[in-house]
Amino acid sequence: MVSHGRKVNNPGLPRGDVFALIVNCGLLPLCNICYEIADKGLLCGFVERWHRDTNTFHLSFGEMSITLDDVSSLLHLPTIDQFSIFDEVDNNEARALLVELLGVEEGPANVELCECRANAVKLSWLRDRY
Repeated sequence: MVSHGRKVNNPGLPRGDVFALIVNCGLLPLCNICYEIADKGLLCGFVERWHRDTNTFHLSFGEMSITLDDVSSLLHLPTIDQFSIFDEVDNNEARALLVELLGVEEGPANVELCECRANAVKLSWLRDRY
């Protein structure tokens, strides 16, 4: 999360139904992370040095990778056991979730679900909307 010039001190907890999902996935510690200042130059430097093929950063002193232990230590997230188990939802339930939880109108939600031919939407579609 980057503040884009504004301070993000306390974004608050999500709605009750979303909060339950976050707790069940073990991601609650992320709700308490607040970044007040982000060094854009540093972030851009890391992005330029990331290699997708090896999932490592290529730096002047050698390669560096981020391990699950790093994630656990820095973000206080669990890295053992299965991450999450979700029940399959049908097309009507998927549309209802998009409408209720993400505030998408029913028409566009139905179109995207039909285009994907599944009970899912494309990440690019979500990025375009938000």
